[in-house]
Amino acid sequence: MRMVYDTTTVHPLDRYEHYRAGAACELAPVDVHGPAPGNLFATMNVRRIGEFDLEELIWAADTEIVTRRTERLIRIGDPGRHRLLLTVTGAIHLEQNGSRVRFCRGDIGLFDLSQPWHAAHPPAAGRIRVLMLTFPRTALPVGERALRPCFGTLMPRRMPGRHLMAQLLGDLPGAAQPADYADALAECVTGLIRRRLGLPNGVSPQTRRLVYVTRIRDVIRSHLDDPALDPDRIAKAAAVSPRYLHKLFEDTDVTPMQLVKQLRLDECRRRLEDPALHAKPVGKIAAACGYRRPDQFARDFRQAFGVAPSQVRPGHTDRRSRP
Repeated sequence: MRMVYDTTTVHPLDRYEHYRAGAACELAPVDVHGPAPGNLFATMNVRRIGEFDLEELIWAADTEIVTRRTERLIRIGDPGRHRLLLTVTGAIHLEQNGSRVRFCRGDIGLFDLSQPWHAAHPPAAGRIRVLMLTFPRTALPVGERALRPCFGTLMPRRMPGRHLMAQLLGDLPGAAQPADYADALAECVTGLIRRRLGLPNGVSPQTRRLVYVTRIRDVIRSHLDDPALDPDRIAKAAAVSPRYLHKLFEDTDVTPMQLVKQLRLDECRRRLEDPALHAKPVGKIAAACGYRRPDQFARDFRQAFGVAPSQVRPGHTDRRSRP
């Protein structure tokens, strides 16, 4: 993730101004109002995932601070985007479109970045953590007029698909391969908004399956170095049952363990082709990706790619081709 601002990088007396300057550089810049807190912690990171931007804001202060997205800021740079906001911890107050709501832990709301809003960050004993998913309005096959009543409102907690969206957003900051989530995000966001509007084709079983398969792929990538990785460990890390794990792969061309092997070999090849790792022995690269036996790795690699592992390294020259 790319850091937008972090108040711990400056002197405590400079943190408020550092935060104010950083807030003016967010994807949807805001003005900051209120007296300077005695204690302030604020950090924001952003990650690009396909056509989506994920912002993670973590905040703590001993006084209330208000941020405003004003008409002036919108005129300077209207992004033509919408935003889903998830409160992970803490609580904040936001107002847009005449609707003022209090976001508590686990709440999700929809906002229009082309309309003014203001947010109040109350003094809190602990840190407030918020995830904001920003995307082009063109990503939604729904007219602006239909969406307007939804801006500045909460998604009902019992609405089908809301919990899945919260889980998906929560996975993203720690994702090993964020780009893998782009398709799942697109389907889940579209389905959630359609469900919010009472339209058909909301969050379908196929969307739910895509989200979980994407999570499982990411779990595997994060645990490739574990030679004992098996379906039970994958299921536990992905927060699903072993039975559901196998069910997710019933209609695919691979089993969970075949996917582990495929991702291990892909990662080995990526590292072998990396010039920065040219001096690292092949055996150590294979072991770092979960292979216990070098001979098994060599056989699997040749079977998958048609060449020996050493042949994909930078600067390799096939002796048989020499004059």
